[in-house]
Amino acid sequence: MAYVEIFCLLLFIISIFHLIKRPRICVNEPPLVPYRIPIIGHTYYFLNNTKTFLKECREKYGEPFSLYIFGEVITFAGVDSISEVLNNTATFDFELGVGKQTTPLRPILKQFFGNNLPPHINQLAREMSSKANSSNVQKELLFEIEKFFGNCKEPKVFRNIHDTLIRIMAKLTINLALGKECAQSEVLVSTFAELANITLRMKYVTPILSFIHSSFHGYFVSLPLKNAINRHKTIFIQRCKPIVEERILQRKKLGEKYIQKLNELELDFVDDKFMGYFFIHVYLLTANATAKHLTSALFDYGGRPELWKEIYEEQLKIHNESNGNLSIDVNKNGQIGLLSGLPHMVIADSYTFSNRTTVPRGRIVYLYMKDTNFNNKFYGETSDDFQPKRQITSYSDGKIVHSSATKIDNSFMVFRGGKHACPGRFYAVNIIKIFLHESILRYNIRTESGKIEPPKISLVFLAHLNLD
Repeated sequence: MAYVEIFCLLLFIISIFHLIKRPRICVNEPPLVPYRIPIIGHTYYFLNNTKTFLKECREKYGEPFSLYIFGEVITFAGVDSISEVLNNTATFDFELGVGKQTTPLRPILKQFFGNNLPPHINQLAREMSSKANSSNVQKELLFEIEKFFGNCKEPKVFRNIHDTLIRIMAKLTINLALGKECAQSEVLVSTFAELANITLRMKYVTPILSFIHSSFHGYFVSLPLKNAINRHKTIFIQRCKPIVEERILQRKKLGEKYIQKLNELELDFVDDKFMGYFFIHVYLLTANATAKHLTSALFDYGGRPELWKEIYEEQLKIHNESNGNLSIDVNKNGQIGLLSGLPHMVIADSYTFSNRTTVPRGRIVYLYMKDTNFNNKFYGETSDDFQPKRQITSYSDGKIVHSSATKIDNSFMVFRGGKHACPGRFYAVNIIKIFLHESILRYNIRTESGKIEPPKISLVFLAHLNLD
């Protein structure tokens, strides 16, 4: 009898929960794709067969369309409506969308920044991209490559290349932001590498608790990062503040004779609060997706032996023409295999798309990136095929035009768009290109099987025998 009562109680609770969580679709909203299982909705298909499932929904229901995932209705904007989301910044908020869906950084960082960045931090952000194009950065990156990978006269297998790249990116970013004195501290490098790894793992935690409420997931998933930031901030201040104070003292003492360092900000004083700002800014620069996309690029290259000779010869020609001083021209992009992302939250009362469908306040709108980056309208019937020269246009007069890797248009939405396009895209693309250029010249890079493999598999580095 007790089992029957327990079963009836559970059935009652589930029924009430279903009534509470049942999607409520208003008139003229984007079509909600039908689903069979209450509460679960489209969650299983979305997690297990994302590429095919989204493609089928797009073909059958058009766009934008909505899915019921983790107890919440989420709208997906495709090629015809993505630009509307990106250009209407007063209606769609990216920070709130990311904070709710993937990486809830806003509550953590608010204790440092409030709603505004200090002016000197904004100055640092503007200078990072220009520094990433300098010969000094190329030398520093080459030094780190040789330090972490060595000469590789014998094949060297890297089981977790992503963690290695995160440490390289962390050290380079510290060097750009604070100088060599701080970058030489392995404690600081380990600090920012750890924070970058925690931030990346946050994005891949399955939000099971969102079935109850999205705030539950955000709270629990952000605890490790919040604790790590509070712990490492003190270490950062203890190690870096004396260095910055010494620079200020020397500047005042020597006056015009003082030689300003490459990465030095002109500050009159620093305190713990400002160094806390500085710490968070360096963390945000380190925790970006540069290492992740660089890892994917290395695995893509390592699994395509038919391209190695041509790419190596191209890089060698560039190296010889520039006398080893690489001047990066941000061009030659490829297609990015991102399916969907960049969630935005509707913060206006509602928004009506050009096709007259309306999304209500609080709705999360994902950008269906594959519908732009792999669209037949832009790339023809071979849009899903790998074509390394897709972004290179040759004209009859011999002129060759390379499409910019940092471009922002309707056919390439990796870096968002509008006035809030990613400001760090120049920095990230330059760093990736310098790294690939130097690595390809020095090493034969391949996957263990020599075929395309997911980035979690090992990479093998071997020195070029003909490189002198």
